[in-house]
Amino acid sequence: MSQVMLKSPRGEAIEPLVIAALEAKKNEILTGIMKTNQKLSVFEKKFNLFTGDFVRRSHQEIPQISEMDAIEWLGEHETLKKLQDKLSRLKEIKVCT
Repeated sequence: MSQVMLKSPRGEAIEPLVIAALEAKKNEILTGIMKTNQKLSVFEKKFNLFTGDFVRRSHQEIPQISEMDAIEWLGEHETLKKLQDKLSRLKEIKVCT
């Protein structure tokens, strides 16, 4: 477990500020997840294929998918995984007083 100690030179409580900053970051990541899911949905509709199925198969097995589409689709999938991981780690943070 990692711990961080924060001190304010003004002597005022910084806990509300830290909590607000963490919540703002969570909301930012949630927005990113929503936008990424929308992009993935476009690919899924275009190719009538779920992202999970696409990732498990080689794009070369699916002739209607161009190399550029495959790269973008896989990139969005990776972005989603990274955003979900960041959100999960942020949700685990506890502010101790």
